[in-house]
Amino acid sequence: MSIFNQFITTYKTEFLSEKPVFDASLLGLLKKVSYLLLDDTLSPSVQMKQALDKLKIRVKEPMKVAITGQFSSGKSTFLNALLAKSVLPTGITPVTSKVNYIRYGEELRIRVKYKDGRDEYHDIDSIHRFTDQRIGVEDIDYLILYSPLNMLKDIVFVDTPGLNSGANADTQTTIKVLKEVDGIIWLTLIDNAGKMSEAAILEQYLSKYKNKSLCVLNQKDKFSPQEVAQSVAYVQETFQQFFSQVVPISAKQALASRSHDKNALMEEALEEFLASIDTKLHENMQASSLEFLEDAYRRYEEKLSGIRAMDLRENIKLSQESNIQNVIDFIKNEIQPKAIESKEFAIKKELKNICQKVTQQYELFLDIYDELIAKIEQFDAEIKVEFSKAKNIFAQELLKAYREIEQIIETIAGEIYAHVEEQTRVRFAKEKKGFLKQEEYYKKIEYKYKKINADSAYKTLFYDDDLVGKKFKRYVRDIVAIEEKVNKRNQEVYQDFEEQIFRWHSSYSIIRKKEEVHSDIEFANMRKFAARVYEHILKPYHDEVLDSASHVSSNFTHIRSAIKFNYQNATEACISFLNNKIESFALLYESNPTRFSLYNPNLDEIKQKLSESFYMYELKNLMSSNRTFLSQEYERLSHRFEEIKNQKIDFINSRKNRHEKIIERLNQCREEL
Repeated sequence: MSIFNQFITTYKTEFLSEKPVFDASLLGLLKKVSYLLLDDTLSPSVQMKQALDKLKIRVKEPMKVAITGQFSSGKSTFLNALLAKSVLPTGITPVTSKVNYIRYGEELRIRVKYKDGRDEYHDIDSIHRFTDQRIGVEDIDYLILYSPLNMLKDIVFVDTPGLNSGANADTQTTIKVLKEVDGIIWLTLIDNAGKMSEAAILEQYLSKYKNKSLCVLNQKDKFSPQEVAQSVAYVQETFQQFFSQVVPISAKQALASRSHDKNALMEEALEEFLASIDTKLHENMQASSLEFLEDAYRRYEEKLSGIRAMDLRENIKLSQESNIQNVIDFIKNEIQPKAIESKEFAIKKELKNICQKVTQQYELFLDIYDELIAKIEQFDAEIKVEFSKAKNIFAQELLKAYREIEQIIETIAGEIYAHVEEQTRVRFAKEKKGFLKQEEYYKKIEYKYKKINADSAYKTLFYDDDLVGKKFKRYVRDIVAIEEKVNKRNQEVYQDFEEQIFRWHSSYSIIRKKEEVHSDIEFANMRKFAARVYEHILKPYHDEVLDSASHVSSNFTHIRSAIKFNYQNATEACISFLNNKIESFALLYESNPTRFSLYNPNLDEIKQKLSESFYMYELKNLMSSNRTFLSQEYERLSHRFEEIKNQKIDFINSRKNRHEKIIERLNQCREEL
């Protein structure tokens, strides 16, 4: 694709794409939030998509009411009483180890959802095979029980394992369910109600629920009316912040009474009749009349007559004693009318929670980047102090080395001066003789002058004791030691920084998401960024340190070379120059003694000439000025580190900027919710 075509595609995507419009309904709000959370720029996880899909289903579904409580509080028996049929297994051990969703269906049956995605339907009589934790049911995710009960057209009951079954997985499953429901019925035994352990559980799991729940005290048939009344009053007083009503019941009596309720029995008879019709229709698809249904209809009529003729006074009394009708009335008069409000509250709360978790993900990334920036800025501050110290330390050491050269030059100058010897030389002066002084002749005149005995000086300086050579070897060792200390110190400064950065790297190169709705891709990108921290952050610093070591070594090599390989030549050049000067002055003197004088080198002049021969002016600039080559190098390195710091912080901030924009959008979304 050409650059122009890429531009057109990007322009259309960014500026011409139609933005969806969402209505003001709860579903419209959910779609609007989903549009944001599922945007490709957020790299949403599969779990995020699943969570939002579940909320969309929940918007359209009947309200959910969770039946929960502590272990052995009779949840299954209570639900059986509401269903007017003993379909859920009961026992003294925590047999309900799976979540059971009880929904409306045309016929009584169960649907088994496995963790691997399998989906099976079974006869209701086999339900114990899939709920009893005493049987291996680890591969089952949850169950759906379908029942033709009219109440279930508006309500889905959720039977939970409970909050203290002894299995942490059961507790976690129940907690997860409580976040998804529109109403809660808390079931507990009368003799357990109000205990501190129960108070802690209620505070932990029900305190943030919008609408107060219904508290059902089970097994009222085991206590006197006075004891039941005392328990009800105590729970109402102690847990009024959680419960809008406290109802004592006997789930056992309720199940027994409702199992013989005329309406329930008639519904059951109708179910059997409809099932038999379905069977016979399939068996007689070729029949030309419906006579084959007459026997089934007659048996159905006889059963209805028998139900109508039943004396249910005892059953009515048992139902009244069970108090189950108060629970049903609460569901119809309290929970159902608040279902829409509760559902909207719960869904908005869950959307806020999802937005908050995604926001926390990006805030975590910002904190990680800020931690890296802090380490870079800390290094920048520390390096300025360190370089300032190093400049002072090594300025002193270079000055010391420079003065060591001066002392060596003084030693050489002293030896040269010590070998300035007086010698006799002859000059010829034009004279006249004779009576009239007309005859000329040249008179031989001896005179004394000073000359450096070069051979003797060389012998003393370089050959017999190698006085100068030893000094320069020691000097070179000192220079090498300074160079090594400079480069070692710079390398150690970088290594300290590298260690800090790699500590950061070790923490975040293995970072994993903590919430399912977090983005796998975003966390993978963060791990990738942390894993490549050397290329992203460290390499320019490391390159500069290596480059600096090269600059430093080059200057030190120059200093060493200027002395180590030149000191004898420089000395010889100095002596040669001075002797030539002596010779030149002697010739001038011989030509005209009255006009020219002899030249006798003094110690200062010898030092000056040696300094010129040793290029001491250049060495002084390198080693003893206010801006030595090391001072200039530290200034250059400090400036480069400052540039690198700004480049890297800009680079990190560019990555942060994307996260900050997403957080801003998420915060706006939460405000709308």
